[in-house]
Amino acid sequence: MFKLKLTISAIALMASATFANATDITLWVRTSSGAVLQGLADKYNATHSDKVNVTQITAEQMVPKLGAAIAGGAAPDGAVLDLIYLPTFAAADGLEDITAFVKGLPYASALSPSHIRLATYDGKIYGVPALPDASIIAYNTDLFSKAGLDPNKAPASLQEIAADAKKITALGHDTYGFYFVANSGSWLIYDFLPHLWAAGADVLSEDGLTATVDTPAMRETIAAYRDMAKAGAIHPTSRSGNGNNAVEAFASGKVGVLMTGSYIVNLLTSKYPDVKFNVAPIPGPKGGESSFAGGDTLALMKGISDEKKKIALDFVNFYMQPEQQVYITQESGMPSRTDLAKDAYAKFDKRNLVAYDVLTKARTPYTFSSDELFVSRTGPFLNLIQGTIFGEDVDGTIAKTEADFTRILQRTNPK
Repeated sequence: MFKLKLTISAIALMASATFANATDITLWVRTSSGAVLQGLADKYNATHSDKVNVTQITAEQMVPKLGAAIAGGAAPDGAVLDLIYLPTFAAADGLEDITAFVKGLPYASALSPSHIRLATYDGKIYGVPALPDASIIAYNTDLFSKAGLDPNKAPASLQEIAADAKKITALGHDTYGFYFVANSGSWLIYDFLPHLWAAGADVLSEDGLTATVDTPAMRETIAAYRDMAKAGAIHPTSRSGNGNNAVEAFASGKVGVLMTGSYIVNLLTSKYPDVKFNVAPIPGPKGGESSFAGGDTLALMKGISDEKKKIALDFVNFYMQPEQQVYITQESGMPSRTDLAKDAYAKFDKRNLVAYDVLTKARTPYTFSSDELFVSRTGPFLNLIQGTIFGEDVDGTIAKTEADFTRILQRTNPK
């Protein structure tokens, strides 16, 4: 009896010691990704004594709140945030260097290239992909057939999209060939810039410090959009809408080609199963293909303790495993690793593979001025699209955009 009591006491002491030594870490996550990250944390916490606590922050408040928390010495241990903001936080010395961890991963070469590029500053890596997505086009195969187009052949260039869009619009009955969100900078960098990347061009230099707006690819892209606008082939809510009605417009069967994202496949098949559609990469003016690599990157805050850093990186390695990558695909549409197509999509619609495959060619603007350049409703990029596609002074608008980009870049250069 004495030995039994001693044994029970010893077990209790060991359990108490284990519990006492357990460590919690806190991750801030934007609400748009909150459910998936909470699910991953729950899975991790169920099999580990250390815990990952997820705090959801409204997407629009994530950047200012995180910046204020870092400045006030009250930052979380880590954050899962829009990858486009990684250069800004890294340049401000707010993030923890995890270069050795990332380069040491056996699947390092399979991590989304654009996410790693945006997380790299001065040769050091400050983040890893969490929930990526990619932009693509969706096209209504029924409308393609009715317009005399091959429903099994996706447009291979923007010029083809414009020609197809005009044929679909000619069907009449409030049918439009093309839909893009022209009134949101966030949407435009997502679905307009890939046309330029597919042609080997960009609006920024590789280091994000120089404006390169006025290029042949930019002018050819604008010309194709203007062609559709003048032909009445662009859906009327494209110019003023914010994207909320884009999917509904496409699902109504009245839109031929929709500029959209990788989520569209699972969304349409689950909510609008009667829509006949296919998806394809975003082409350049005369060919090629690219995409905007969007979504989230996980970064650790500068000064995190070694113990908490170890737990956070263990969580990263946990969610990068095939089982969790399948879960991410189910809940979010795309895994973080580009080498798991067979596992990740075995149970899902194979059209998802289009976005998955193009992720290796996808890009994201590397900039320290994302909001001011691209997101602001009075910013130069939004003014560029509205002025050149729907306005009359193409040359003047391009020149003003180049000048505005240059002014902002010179002022916000961190070096």
